[in-house]
Amino acid sequence: TSLLAARTALAVRAFDESKLPAFCRAVFAAEFAEGRDISDPETLAPLIRQMDLETEAVLAAAASPDIKMALRRETDQAQGIGIFGAPTLVTEYGELFWGDDRLEQALSWAPRGTRSQVPDTQAGHDDTII
Repeated sequence: TSLLAARTALAVRAFDESKLPAFCRAVFAAEFAEGRDISDPETLAPLIRQMDLETEAVLAAAASPDIKMALRRETDQAQGIGIFGAPTLVTEYGELFWGDDRLEQALSWAPRGTRSQVPDTQAGHDDTII
């Protein structure tokens, strides 16, 4: 499961928010490109070190009640908008693309300037993508 990786990402954010995007990219590469087990602290440790963060401190924070509660809140928020897994890409119009196998679909969707039947949640919003 990705639970430890998700908690570790929140811990990285707590230590240095600017390092979160690079850490997340490293985790996704480890999981999806290299087939590594992101539930294993031994997989995450070198990724944390690449961020110039203290590995033991970040992993300890990832196990803390505060980080666990933060992940629960963020998971509830994500579920509230229809996200149920990672990776998920959400367009500015609310179009969801879920799963590693959907990344190509998301990339091909973007330049077309079209969208599927996504409920319009913004008054006065048109369907034109610029």
